[in-house]
Amino acid sequence: MGRFDNCLLACDIDGTLMINGYINPKNIEKIEYFMSEGGKFSLSTGRSIGAISDVLRQVKRISPSVVANGCMIYDYENEKILYEKVLPKEDYNIADIIIKSDVDVGAEIHCGPEVFTLRRNDATTVHQVYEKFEAPDTSYDIVSQKKWHKAIYIFENAEDRETIKNLIADKIKYCNLIESCAVIDGIFRNYLEQVPIGVSKASALKTLCNIMNIKEGGLFAIGDYYNDTEMLRLADISAVPCDSPDEVKELAKHITCKCDDGAVADFIDYLTNLMR
Repeated sequence: MGRFDNCLLACDIDGTLMINGYINPKNIEKIEYFMSEGGKFSLSTGRSIGAISDVLRQVKRISPSVVANGCMIYDYENEKILYEKVLPKEDYNIADIIIKSDVDVGAEIHCGPEVFTLRRNDATTVHQVYEKFEAPDTSYDIVSQKKWHKAIYIFENAEDRETIKNLIADKIKYCNLIESCAVIDGIFRNYLEQVPIGVSKASALKTLCNIMNIKEGGLFAIGDYYNDTEMLRLADISAVPCDSPDEVKELAKHITCKCDDGAVADFIDYLTNLMR
C-alpha cells in the first residue's frame, strides 16, 4: 500500500502551483512522488477547462479536477465533464448591465470548453494571453443563447471592481459573486466572477471526494487567496504560501515557502513527515 492511498491533494494554480507560467521543478518532482504513493493530485482553480495548458505541459498526470471556481469537475485524461453547475438565465442580464456601464471592465462568458469575449479591453487580452486560450468577440444577444458556467469581469484596479459590485448589488437574484486575482507580469489583476449560488471550490471538492472515494481524513488542500478559503476550511490538512494575505494564512495548518520557491513541494514534504 502507498503512503497516500485514497488521499486527494487539491491545489490552486495561480500563486500556489505556478506563477507567470513557471512551475518550480521541485513541485513537479513531489507531485509525481505523491501520486506514486497512491495519492490523487487534482487542480482546484478558477481557470476554465481550456485554460490550463501551461500546467498540463509541465505536470504530465493529474486526476479529475475542479475548474471554473467549482462550476465543473473535469476529467482531463478522458476529456469528460463529470459534474457541472450552470448560471440561471434569469441572471444573464447582469452581464449586459455591466458591459453597458462607463467603467473600464472586460467581460468573458465561459461555456464549458468555449469562452467568448463580451467586452474586450486591455485586461481581457492580457488574461487570454496569460492563460493561453482563445475567446472570440461576441454580442450579448448571441451568447445569451448558450449555457453559461460563469461570467468573469476583469478590471485594471480594485476601485473599478467595487464600483461594479455596487452597481449590480440589488439586481442579482440567483447567483453569487467571487473576487479573485492573478499576478501577471508583476501586475495585480482584479477579477469578479459570477457563478451559480452554492458554487465554490469547496462544494465541488465534496462531490469530487465522493466520485473518487477519498477516505475520511484524506483531503488535503493548498491555496493562496480569498477564493480558496472555503476549500482550506474543508480540507483535513491545509497549507498556504507565506506571501498570502494574513486572513488566508490564518486558516492553514502549514505555512509554506513562496510559490516560485516550491510551495507545493514544501506541503507534500510536510504531509510525508506526518504520514510516517
